[in-house]
Amino acid sequence: MSTELYSTAGAVLSDYGLKPGEIKIMQSGGIKTVWKIKTGEGTFCLKRLRHSKEKALFSINAQKHMVNNGAKVPGIFPSLKGEDYVEFQGHLFVLYEWIEGRSIKLSRDLKVALAALAQFHVDSAGYNPPAGCRVSSKLDGLGNYYQSVLKRFNEWEKQALEKPQHPVCRAFLAEIEQMTRLGLECYELLKTSHYAGWVEDIRQRGNLCHQDYGDGNAIITPKGVYVLDLDGVTFDLPSRDLRKIIIKIMSGRKGWNLDQLREMLAWYEKVNPLDEDKRRVLYIDLLFPHELHDNAKNYFIKGKSIKPGDITQTCTIAGQKIKILSALIKGA
Repeated sequence: MSTELYSTAGAVLSDYGLKPGEIKIMQSGGIKTVWKIKTGEGTFCLKRLRHSKEKALFSINAQKHMVNNGAKVPGIFPSLKGEDYVEFQGHLFVLYEWIEGRSIKLSRDLKVALAALAQFHVDSAGYNPPAGCRVSSKLDGLGNYYQSVLKRFNEWEKQALEKPQHPVCRAFLAEIEQMTRLGLECYELLKTSHYAGWVEDIRQRGNLCHQDYGDGNAIITPKGVYVLDLDGVTFDLPSRDLRKIIIKIMSGRKGWNLDQLREMLAWYEKVNPLDEDKRRVLYIDLLFPHELHDNAKNYFIKGKSIKPGDITQTCTIAGQKIKILSALIKGA
């Protein structure tokens, strides 16, 4: 398989007029593949995208837009035909600038990571997708997402009731009533918040959300932090990226801490300030029981083995955030 991947890279590089001196496979295992290419003209990153051409064009042009805005994201090199990609064997390949540096780890680089995320959100403004691409947008979809999660909770509760003696089902049944009430509360809070206004603001300004920001997707360099892997960018509120990082940090061993939450927001808002209305939308989204959903779906949807203690611990930590965020929502 690796021999085939080396041959594929060499064939694609010929469409860029490049002769590789060294090819190293950095990521493989599925359609998405990443190669590090060393040539006499420099070092490059070649990526085989897993998305269709119509979907890929949205992220490719988003990246070009951000480069033109001066954002710290890798540049894209044109093929000999002047295209931003090469089509080969039914897949799209893109050649990027290789960024040398140290990968960010949220556990140790949180301050610089949040500042870089905020700058990414700022620099994405004004993106206008070209004709012919499939526009990716999650704007105005949060309420529907909450409803779909709550529907899943109801379905999973029914499944758990069919085998209540199973340890995972027993743990889930012990928590689901409270978590469902919490989800319903968040849905109602969202409807009376500034969410719709913020959505319209982002729709007008054309700001992007990364969706997968964190360890491995940002590089610390002497010139600053570069954000990588923009394949999944979408139009959405910046709070989506923020929520994912905050929950990831707060769901650790130390749990939820008000001072740390405020510190994280301060690091982000030094670059991209949020007013009280927007902060309240973020608090509501943080309050929603995302953690239980993400944990339980491994068992109920993916059929994976999970520990019943994981369900219990997830909901215990959620209890900490309920106290902190409920007060912030009332005071925001």
